[in-house]
Amino acid sequence: MSRNRGQSPSLFGNPILHPLNVILIINCLIFFLQYFANQQLIYRFGLTPDFVLGGAVWQVFTYGFLHAVELIPFHLLVNMYGMYMLGTNIIPIIGKTKFTILYFASQIGAGIFVVLSAYLNEVLGGNIPFLESMTTQTIGASGALFGLLALFGIFYPNAELLLFIFPVKAKNAVWVSLVIGYLISQIGNGAISNTCHLGGALTALLLYKLFQKQIKPGSLPYIPGMEWEAPRETKIQSKAKPTVVEDIFLNQKKINENLLNQIHSKKDKASVINYLQGLQVADANICPPPTYNTEDPICLRCEWLANCALRKVKE
Repeated sequence: MSRNRGQSPSLFGNPILHPLNVILIINCLIFFLQYFANQQLIYRFGLTPDFVLGGAVWQVFTYGFLHAVELIPFHLLVNMYGMYMLGTNIIPIIGKTKFTILYFASQIGAGIFVVLSAYLNEVLGGNIPFLESMTTQTIGASGALFGLLALFGIFYPNAELLLFIFPVKAKNAVWVSLVIGYLISQIGNGAISNTCHLGGALTALLLYKLFQKQIKPGSLPYIPGMEWEAPRETKIQSKAKPTVVEDIFLNQKKINENLLNQIHSKKDKASVINYLQGLQVADANICPPPTYNTEDPICLRCEWLANCALRKVKE
């Protein structure tokens, strides 16, 4: 973090109150609090479907600020790095306000999806694969992160992301990540909440549909292979309504056309020279003689046409 005289503090090149930095700082502060609270923060604010249905509805939001407390904060680092990198490329398109709404809505949507999944599993007997348990505890910002990943895949479909050691097109990243997450869950006995990830992605896709007509490209960061692609509707509208460029030299073109008509109306060379002498532009930097062409659109818009025409007559 740095601070220049007369400027507000910044972090990673953004103002300290930029949404990316606010989300990062809140998650880091809560992570350090977890060291002193033992398991109390996770117990009260982590997402447990049974507790949510019992009245602890805040857990569908607060779980996204908690992470596994280990000597090396791998869980926190992965989520915050992903949030910052994806957010840096998404904010120029949708803006800070929509980004903030999308991030936290994806976090809440993912939490609700986990609760609904656990409830459905309970109704169906409690032994359905892919569905959550009523007593399983979920923590982490990955639900919101998958919301960003889904939107990134829409804006930059052909960008390549590295998932573990596998290069994957951004448009396929969510689904490939879910498959990898499921395989890891089978090996690690349910260590990853794929339901949470899926819920975050689906929430973001729904919000994109709602915001789609308001999304326009801005000053996008350029990264090879990551050029933003406008929605199909925007491309169609652009073709249907071509931009009309005003000819700012139209008046000069009319003046030169009148000049050429006057030249053609003169009966002899002396009359043409006499007419053109009064129209000469002083210190004109005229083109070489072979380039003079009265049918050339550039010549017809040049204010020095009279100079070239006089030189042509005298040859």
